[in-house]
Amino acid sequence: MVQEDVISSENANKILKIKVNVDPIWFALSKGMIDEKKLAKFYENEGFNVIYDEKSGTMTDDFFTRFFTPDVITRLLAIPVSFKKESKEIVIGFINSALIPQTTQTILKIFPGFTINYVHIPSSIFKKISAKHFLFDIDRFTSVLSQLEPNNELFSDKAVKISTTKKKLKEVSEQIFTLELEKGESVIFREETMTSRFPLKSLTTFKDLFNRTYTEFIPQNIMNSLSHTEKILLFTNIGIKKSDKVVLAATDEMKKVFFLIINPHVDREQIEFLLR
Repeated sequence: MVQEDVISSENANKILKIKVNVDPIWFALSKGMIDEKKLAKFYENEGFNVIYDEKSGTMTDDFFTRFFTPDVITRLLAIPVSFKKESKEIVIGFINSALIPQTTQTILKIFPGFTINYVHIPSSIFKKISAKHFLFDIDRFTSVLSQLEPNNELFSDKAVKISTTKKKLKEVSEQIFTLELEKGESVIFREETMTSRFPLKSLTTFKDLFNRTYTEFIPQNIMNSLSHTEKILLFTNIGIKKSDKVVLAATDEMKKVFFLIINPHVDREQIEFLLR
């Protein structure tokens, strides 16, 4: 990019030295170190198509677009352009081509066998699409990221991570709750209006399930193994039915917080995708 005059060598050295919680290309664009037109021309010369019209960079397939939550858009700097289930073809708009391998790996885990093509979207159009179609102000989000210490504080902050993940899971299930392990001694159950604490030793079945990252069960099938406290948690506090499908799952990075998902509308692969 320095050779193609997309960014000056001085600014390139600056963004390489500054450890911020934002992709270096996006950081450079937001700080005016890179002109989006020069970057678009650079990617055209690299063989990528470029979308210059906002309408050409949007799609309305909710089945695919729901996976592009704010954290995914910010992490991958990518948004969906086209999804053709019949021919197994996907078109993704990107900002930084260096993130393409990561984006491809992420998408193919949930949609194996699909062909993914990439087009570059200039940052101004990317921001408009994010705001209009995903209700997400990426400028405000990256501004917060830029001000944090270079230890990835935002994404390691438990409260923010839980909130983001719950929002994603809520869209694909009837209900979603959290169970948080506290010092290996108790379990905190949270919902919008109530917080309850149970001794871990009183949750005998769940204590075993906490050793896994994903479990599915139907309450009526495990009634004999549920403790009295577990029945209170499931049937009184949460109010589930014996025939409901329940998923207890945690992200790899956050094994002390489990999400209790009631009657998910998607399969295990899609839930695990949303937990990443």
